Amino acid sequence: MSKKLNTSAGGTPKNTLFNYFAKSPVVDKKKLTPSNGGELQKENLQNRNLKGVNKEIKPAARRKLPEATGDSDPEEEIGKRKRKRIVLPESESEEEYESKSEPDFSDDGSDYQPDAKEATFSEESASGEEEVDISDPDTEDDPTPKKNSKKSTKNFINNNNNEEPASKKVKMETPVLVTGGTFMEKLQQLQSNAKKDAAYDEIVTTTSNLDEPVVWPHQKLDFLQPDKIKDKAGRRPDHPDYDKSTLHVPEKFLNSLSPGVRQWWVLKSDNFDCVLFFKVGKFYELYHGDADVGVNELGFTYMRGEFAHSGFPEISFDKMSSILIDRGYKIARVEQTETPDMMTERCKRIKATKFDKVVAREICQITDRGTQVFGSQCAIGPNHQPNYMLAIVEQDAGSSSKYGICFIDTSIGDFHVGEFDDDKSCSRLLTLISHNMPVLLLHEKAALSSRTQQILRTVLGGILKEQLPGAGSQLCSAEKTLKLLAERYYAGTGQEDNWPLVLRTMQSDTDHLGLTPAEPYKLALKALGQCIHYIAKCKLEPKVLPMARYQLYVPPDQQQDEITKPKVTATALQRSHMVLDATTLSNLRIVGEEHSLLSTLDQCCTKFGKRLLHHWLCAPSCDLTVLRERQEAIGELLRQPDELQQLRALLAPMPDFERHLAQIHLFGNKYIGQTEHPDSRAILFEEKLYNKQKLRSFMSILKGFETLMQLPAMFRQCEAKLLQRLTQLPSNGGNYPDLSKQLKFFENAFDHEAAAKDGVVAPQPGMDSDYDEVLQRIAEVEKRLKAYLIEQERHFGCRVIYFGSDKKRYQLEVPETHAHKATKSYALEGQVKGKKPARRYTTTETKALLKDMQQAEDARNTLLKDLARRLFEKFSIHYEQWKQCIDCVATLDVLAGLAEYARQQLVICVPELVSAQSQPFIELEEGYHPCANPSTYIPNGLQLGTESEAPLSLLTGPNMGGKSTLMRQLGLLVVMAQIGAHIPAASCRLSLVDRIFTRLGAQDDILAGHSTFLVELNETSLILKHATSNSLVLLDELGRGTATYDGTAIAASVVNFLANLKCRTLFSTHYHNLIDFFHMDKRITLGHMACMVENEDNTDPTQETVTFLYKYTAGACPKSYGFNAAKLAGMPHGIIKRAYELSKKVEAIALQRKIAAKIVTATALGDKMDNTKKEKLKNLKDLLTQLKLCQV
Repeated sequence: MSKKLNTSAGGTPKNTLFNYFAKSPVVDKKKLTPSNGGELQKENLQNRNLKGVNKEIKPAARRKLPEATGDSDPEEEIGKRKRKRIVLPESESEEEYESKSEPDFSDDGSDYQPDAKEATFSEESASGEEEVDISDPDTEDDPTPKKNSKKSTKNFINNNNNEEPASKKVKMETPVLVTGGTFMEKLQQLQSNAKKDAAYDEIVTTTSNLDEPVVWPHQKLDFLQPDKIKDKAGRRPDHPDYDKSTLHVPEKFLNSLSPGVRQWWVLKSDNFDCVLFFKVGKFYELYHGDADVGVNELGFTYMRGEFAHSGFPEISFDKMSSILIDRGYKIARVEQTETPDMMTERCKRIKATKFDKVVAREICQITDRGTQVFGSQCAIGPNHQPNYMLAIVEQDAGSSSKYGICFIDTSIGDFHVGEFDDDKSCSRLLTLISHNMPVLLLHEKAALSSRTQQILRTVLGGILKEQLPGAGSQLCSAEKTLKLLAERYYAGTGQEDNWPLVLRTMQSDTDHLGLTPAEPYKLALKALGQCIHYIAKCKLEPKVLPMARYQLYVPPDQQQDEITKPKVTATALQRSHMVLDATTLSNLRIVGEEHSLLSTLDQCCTKFGKRLLHHWLCAPSCDLTVLRERQEAIGELLRQPDELQQLRALLAPMPDFERHLAQIHLFGNKYIGQTEHPDSRAILFEEKLYNKQKLRSFMSILKGFETLMQLPAMFRQCEAKLLQRLTQLPSNGGNYPDLSKQLKFFENAFDHEAAAKDGVVAPQPGMDSDYDEVLQRIAEVEKRLKAYLIEQERHFGCRVIYFGSDKKRYQLEVPETHAHKATKSYALEGQVKGKKPARRYTTTETKALLKDMQQAEDARNTLLKDLARRLFEKFSIHYEQWKQCIDCVATLDVLAGLAEYARQQLVICVPELVSAQSQPFIELEEGYHPCANPSTYIPNGLQLGTESEAPLSLLTGPNMGGKSTLMRQLGLLVVMAQIGAHIPAASCRLSLVDRIFTRLGAQDDILAGHSTFLVELNETSLILKHATSNSLVLLDELGRGTATYDGTAIAASVVNFLANLKCRTLFSTHYHNLIDFFHMDKRITLGHMACMVENEDNTDPTQETVTFLYKYTAGACPKSYGFNAAKLAGMPHGIIKRAYELSKKVEAIALQRKIAAKIVTATALGDKMDNTKKEKLKNLKDLLTQLKLCQV
């Protein structure tokens, strides 16, 4: 886009924005309509060429910018267009010359009708100076303008107290323009004036350094300086109640500004944390600090002028806002909400001040990562992940907390509300966050405990956070939340109760009005209130709440009936879903961008299918019936590869139906108009284009659903019960909704081709009952008109016709020869002379018929304007059916994706799942890690909890031998088995797992102040508190972060606890003393990762070679071969040899102690020789042999 720069008579650039609104000329009616891009380009080209005419004028205090050049003849271009300049009297606070120099401003309608004094100025300057300079940001070479540091407008000088010393101020004569003559005469006069300004130019140009960085006026404003900035209430940033979203702007400063500039600063003072996209005509403008953001983040170029200024056309809003939102900014979209005519009328009705005489602008929407709503200007993006806004309310109980939470996805309308108790590690809150990672967090100021704040600093350190008032009128509460919902959305009449079931359960049973919260849900309702408060602040409440669907959030490890039922346990699984906490999701890499189980299994074709797969992996099923049905469905899809590929090809082009349903609901939302939302008044210059896009998107959704109606026929012969339910219509025993009736209605409701071409709904009969009724009224009036005309022809005895248009329609035109029959009831309206003279009359009847017709036509036009909205509203009435179809297709897509994954594997099997047993077990044969390359991966199998093997395996082996990989493989295969997928293994049989616990890897948490050992113990503590016999526990090298004796003791104690619990456990360790403790224990089986060693007994450890076999084998590994790892790491051989010698000495001391203990024990047995004594003597011989080997 292009912007032109004012030049005064002396060639001095002026501040366009500040000057524009101060004194505006008479509204040019021709410029109220937006000009198209071609005209704008033509205008820019003309003005570029004008620059060549005025090359001799030497500008003063102008920032040096590259000039655009044109090819056409300057003289020819000059005659094509004249621009007026207003000459204003010199004053201390206003510029000497101002003009409407920017086409964007002329389009915005910000001008007002001047009073008599201003009109005089306009007349005097009717032949004013031609505009000479423009800048085109798209063609400038240097994006950073050079600015004269000494030159600034008087407004900024006065308000920033940056007045220059008197010695530097030069009083120049005000050039006087001739009031008559041609443009060329004025140009010659301007050139002579420029010579008079030579002294001034000399001062400015010789004292300025053009290589200095630009210092914009907003950077010098006193109230924006870090040491003086305040919020709107006058609080400094160090105040506990400081509101960073507002800014204190001095009233004196505001009153010194022109109306438009004041309007911008008023909006900015209320939304200081937002980037204002300020609508001026058909462009969104960014001023001052916001312009810096546009230049730095969006690659804009500063426009010419004395203040920072950049912008872009309205059509680019989606692209520009998306970039800034992705980078963490908040965007406030400011729209014009009245036309110049409306502004003029408003000023007539009130006692208008100077500041009233500017078109009204209002913030229509504030958008950040957590408040994205896909309206008419925003297309639905390719990202399928939900953008959750999470509100947290905490009740601190010292060592534990109670949380109320609400997380919502504004693009879909899902509200998840819940309340739960949590431990001191906040494990349930962390699990919630890991399952549903938010992009925006809401919480009250100073209302969270220190442990919750640690989570905010660490786990949630990279997301946006908004602090809500902790006191005052804006404080949220459960009672306020219920009252607001009751007044605006769920105000039932009489016995009617339209509250959603989830919210009804959160209300007290004693209050039939539903305004009292139930005790267990006060925090949850308060969190919901915080979300509603924030979306209302962002102008989204009428857009989001009408389509809200509420769901009760229950932590995965909490049963809804756990308060009423005792914790017994026996063998049956009490959970419907497996629990995967935050630690397990992270350690096993179940979800994530790369090399995770989700990215490996994700073969889904649709975005809503991808979201469902994420949900399945975070909460695998524990329902045996559900799992077996999924296995059967995937098996059938695998047996029919052609049908599988046909299904995937059908689903691949499908749009994101869930978000499109929410978008269509928004387009049909009547609350926006009813609640006087600013969007209902916004004037959009590209509205026709947006209407086209809306209707094209709507038609693509209809075509998508029509395509999906092929599924019943495609799977008519399927045998799997789940596939039958997902694809067959209710008449055939399925759950797939029959949408043919609704689709046929919308197919015939309007002309699809005309709608796509013109962006207007051309209604067909039967589409809208109100519209059909209005058409019927019009037809009846036309029928009455015809009947009355026949009656008049009989009366006059000749042919009579209707004449006239608009408000003068239906005049009776009677030939002059028969006009004498007209009685007093006929009012003469006119006569026709010539060859066929006639007279035109009106009667009481024609006036009544005209009035009826006008009323009917007005009603029709009103309905036509609202017809598209009513069309979308009719679509949303059937929301439940559309949603049911999407749910079926999403499940089908996930099953097809899992079948596609299975089809690509070299080895695959269907895991045999059995219900919980008295002794849970797992039998795995030749299993592969699902995320590893199967062609290079060595498969492994193991048994836990079977008749021959204990449920707990102590796993040893060399460093880098594959222990951790085996543990992760086992955990991931169990997760896959319990989402119903086929797994990469030769065979697998297991009883259901209710929860997977992991303690893998070693890392500290510096930000939380936790050492490596404390992190290990926190994770282990969670296992000891919550593990059941049906759990799967994966513990990797517990006790490494402390002294050997302490670590060994803790590890031994934990192993003993888990052995008593009889849960399936893999416990890897390098503490070989543990093997001595438990090698005879029947509750524990020993296993190791096999390896092959060469030169093991060599006195030089650097000659020892260890080959990893990566196979799980029964028995214990005698050594960990740490020196081999040191050699692989490239440590110096001298260091390794020295370490080997010290190791042998330490080992010898330990063996000597063991031998002494054995001798004492054998002596205590006396002379009696039994099997026990023989075994102890044999062990003693082995120890002596080992001691001999320790001699280096």
